Amino acid sequence: MHRRQLLAAAAALPVTARAQPGWPSRPIRLIVPFPPGGPNDLVARLYAQPLSAMLGQPVVIENRPGAGGVLGVDAVAKAPPDGHTLVLTSSGALVIIPHVTATMPYRVPQDLTPISIVTLVPEALVAAPSLGVTDLAGLLALARRPGTRLAIGTAGAAGISHLAAEMLRLQTGMELTVVPYRGGAPAVTDLLGGQIQLLFADLPVVLAHLRSGALHALALASTARSPLLPDLPTTSEAGLPEILADNWYSLLGPAGLPGAIVERLSAALKAASEMPAVRDGLREQGAAAHWTSPDAFAATIVTESARWRRTAEAAGIRID
Repeated sequence: MHRRQLLAAAAALPVTARAQPGWPSRPIRLIVPFPPGGPNDLVARLYAQPLSAMLGQPVVIENRPGAGGVLGVDAVAKAPPDGHTLVLTSSGALVIIPHVTATMPYRVPQDLTPISIVTLVPEALVAAPSLGVTDLAGLLALARRPGTRLAIGTAGAAGISHLAAEMLRLQTGMELTVVPYRGGAPAVTDLLGGQIQLLFADLPVVLAHLRSGALHALALASTARSPLLPDLPTTSEAGLPEILADNWYSLLGPAGLPGAIVERLSAALKAASEMPAVRDGLREQGAAAHWTSPDAFAATIVTESARWRRTAEAAGIRID
């Protein structure tokens, strides 16, 4: 990313967002609650460089995977609210997992400070070519044949791809065996190998295989098509508007984070989300840069939490 572009973005920050003396006074620890190399890690690293330049301190990535993101988020929930420990996480640890276990170590949103959603990632429903279907209509026709039961993989138990698969089962009446994996990569491997027939996954996880023809995309569980796959219809266009599973990545801090720090972080994220290097880097992976105000993000947590709670209860999902 060009230094001139970073300096211009820093200069464009509102005066109130730039003139906060004393913070940050040391490197900012940005916790990523998933392993290196995955979608969450990629998003964090794309934003870390411009944030470092605009805030005047290094933003250091710390990967703390475990429990679907819960361990990393919990570390931030228990950190001092001084703005030097933040988390960039996917939506599951905020609005899904709290509804499928009674042993959450933190409360959402009470123990966290929402700052902004930074990236939107649609879930894609994909199939092995051996299944012989190329769209959702063909899949539904196949599923109606007597005795048909299909195995659908997900990137993890009680994650967004798991609940998307349960949505598909509940909305269509398909006979599905839902198979949670420890991440999207092993699920893709088994899909390519024929151990499962279907998969819900973040679009970046399967994009290369879709482009090569190794896998077939049936639908995008989103409100809009992806510019990377403009011919791929959404689930709504295919007649299943209730199956929506846009994943999102967001930045949060501990509860009690001072408003001045939240304002400065929010302004820096907005500027970063408009940078071509960030937008293009995410677009190449099938994701989209995004920004919301802290208040709008807090409202999204409430509405998304209610929606996923209903799905988890209808599907009877528990991980205790």
